[in-house]
Amino acid sequence: MTRRLIGTHAAAPISVIYPTGKKQENAKSRGRRYFEWADVVAGDFHYIRRHMPQRMDGKVVITTTTTAEDVALLRERGVSILVTTTPEFEGRSFGTNVMEAALIALAGKRPEEMAPDDFLEILRQLQWRPRIARLGAAAEDAAVASRPKEQKP
Repeated sequence: MTRRLIGTHAAAPISVIYPTGKKQENAKSRGRRYFEWADVVAGDFHYIRRHMPQRMDGKVVITTTTTAEDVALLRERGVSILVTTTPEFEGRSFGTNVMEAALIALAGKRPEEMAPDDFLEILRQLQWRPRIARLGAAAEDAAVASRPKEQKP
């Protein structure tokens, strides 16, 4: 079953399984109960933006590529803390694939020659760290408090 499913999807264009172009901008607020239940929402920002509800008060979002407009949207929706896995450069964070390519180029090695310690050493030298941005007034409360969950949705 899995092989058949993977085989079918592997032959499909990327746009079938991942929003591309204008589809990334279309909001389809699905899974609202999961967003409401979670204190922390983590994942690809295109999916988060596409499916998040109008209000995300007090939530922490952990994601990858964001722009200044994305940060403004999260602030407007009430997100308290944004964590990106890569640093911010001139108002945006880049995907890990872009960061990995930059680090490999800086190392002057072939990708298959890179070891995890090579990446860590370059990151230390450049002082590149994930971004942690406090977006809302409730940021301090959200960072400290966590409410117990009785059950998953």
